[in-house]
Amino acid sequence: MIRACMLFFLIFGWGCLLAQDAGSQQLVNASTDDYLRVIGSQSVLYYGNLQDGHPRTTNHPYLKDMQYVKARLSYLRNIYPETLLRLDLSRNELVILTPDFHNVVLFPENIDFAELHGYKIVYLRRDSLPGCPSPGYYYLLHSGKCKVLEKQTANFILDNNSQKYYYSLSTKYYLLHNGAYYIIRNKRNLLNVLQPHKKELKRFISTHQLTYRNDAEQFITQTVIEYEKISGIQ
Repeated sequence: MIRACMLFFLIFGWGCLLAQDAGSQQLVNASTDDYLRVIGSQSVLYYGNLQDGHPRTTNHPYLKDMQYVKARLSYLRNIYPETLLRLDLSRNELVILTPDFHNVVLFPENIDFAELHGYKIVYLRRDSLPGCPSPGYYYLLHSGKCKVLEKQTANFILDNNSQKYYYSLSTKYYLLHNGAYYIIRNKRNLLNVLQPHKKELKRFISTHQLTYRNDAEQFITQTVIEYEKISGIQ
């Protein structure tokens, strides 16, 4: 009788172990299926180099926020409406967060554009036009007959007083006009490029109370749009 009971419990226990193993395998398979479903058609985005870590500083080198935010991305002419992105202004890298929480640097040559933090971000490749700025990520502020581009860079700097490192943000604006790039540093610089409508543009700027110092982005884009209207090149 004892032998029969022992045999029953051995068989029952072995069956439970097999059932547990089968259940565990099912969980693994289900998790794998879920992961693949999450990746889906976005798998092409996750082939790239892992982003290197940054040295310790008092601030971060990313556009607006070091945290990932949902962004609209066009990659190899495919639109991905909700990707988790951040733009590294120090290393000039657009980084995506994978479903398994890895930081992957996107291949810039495959990027058509990204819409992040209210900016349309494009990767500018060096071309043969006069004044072409260095390759990198730029904000496309206006795209008509004229194009207005903004370039932000986070520079790695040592504070001599505190002996701590931090990132200092610098900004440059470029205007693509009549087949050449011009760097725009102030109001006079912009109006000199947008000849021969200097008087009309000055009147427009005064009427709309635009100031370069207070809001360079708005000043340049609104003035360029008005120039296109006046010159009939929209």
